[in-house]
Amino acid sequence: MKKIINKILCFILIQFVLLIGRPNTKVIKSYSITQNFGTEIRELSHSTVVRYNSKNQLLDSTLYIHNIPLSKKYSYIDYKDRRSLQKLEGVERLMHFTYEYSLEGNLVSRELYGSSNDSLKWVEFYKYYSNGNLWKVIRFDPSKVNASNKLESLLIDNHNMPWGESFDYSDNGKIKEHKEFYGGFVIEHTIYDTDSSGAIIIKEENYDPSIMRKTTYSYDDNGNISEIINSRRGYSVGSKKYQYYDEGRVNKIIHFDINGNLEKTVTKLYEDDISRETKIITDSTKKLIRRIESRKNSKNKPIIQATFDNKSRLLQKKTIGYDKVGRLSRIHDYDMLKPSEGGKPILINIITYEYD
Repeated sequence: MKKIINKILCFILIQFVLLIGRPNTKVIKSYSITQNFGTEIRELSHSTVVRYNSKNQLLDSTLYIHNIPLSKKYSYIDYKDRRSLQKLEGVERLMHFTYEYSLEGNLVSRELYGSSNDSLKWVEFYKYYSNGNLWKVIRFDPSKVNASNKLESLLIDNHNMPWGESFDYSDNGKIKEHKEFYGGFVIEHTIYDTDSSGAIIIKEENYDPSIMRKTTYSYDDNGNISEIINSRRGYSVGSKKYQYYDEGRVNKIIHFDINGNLEKTVTKLYEDDISRETKIITDSTKKLIRRIESRKNSKNKPIIQATFDNKSRLLQKKTIGYDKVGRLSRIHDYDMLKPSEGGKPILINIITYEYD
């Protein structure tokens, strides 16, 4: 009987695995290129392992560093025996991201860890409008949350309900208090009052000290992003406004600094007949900072990207390649200011993409 039960459980487990599918993996490797006496040396500097679930949603991603100091690459098995020097693995985890989704498939939270799973750096929560458009992103450090802002209610399920809000009204039906909570903590708390004319005004705003950044999104009548505002504890730390051509493609992205002053403008130009897209970046006085030109293939994917300075000198060039099914396979980065002896551009970095 026990054997039969074990076989049934094994069968159920196999069916479950087949149902959810095993995670697909993408490995991104970054190589630094150096030239020594005419010989090209490629050294793996960083790698990122990205895992996806059967719905092609990000499960997690981990960034590793490979060019760690020599003191960490080698060690002695026996300090008294110099012949016992051994080479270590030579890789060190820098950061690790995890992702959570709603039943609708929207990303609802993201966590960043350091070199170990005990080193949580921050948590991000994502809120959406009823039409599915992203509304706001809150990033905070759980280790710095004010203890008094922790929700003790047994009704709060931090895993299945990562964010929520509560409202309190006066006897005449006007809003008196509003709280937003994320991961079981009250992050924003607003108290309202009425002025002499009876209009509702904000009396007090309280922000938990753990907040690192809040990003809010607004949209135009066509559903395009019109503005993105980054703030911290109620104060803007920068924003971007978007303008569009009639066909809906981005025309300009206008950046503002922490004081609301114009910082820079990114203007996009499209030349469909030659598959070229140009970004012109200017400062607050409309002086050219740099220009970035991208050439695209027949599938509208970039294959060449060239960066020019304010004097139209070519600074950097990237060539981008894809595999047979159209997935990104490699990026070659060239330094155009220091050509080789033969006049060819010097390759300084390679990024490769491997898929499971």
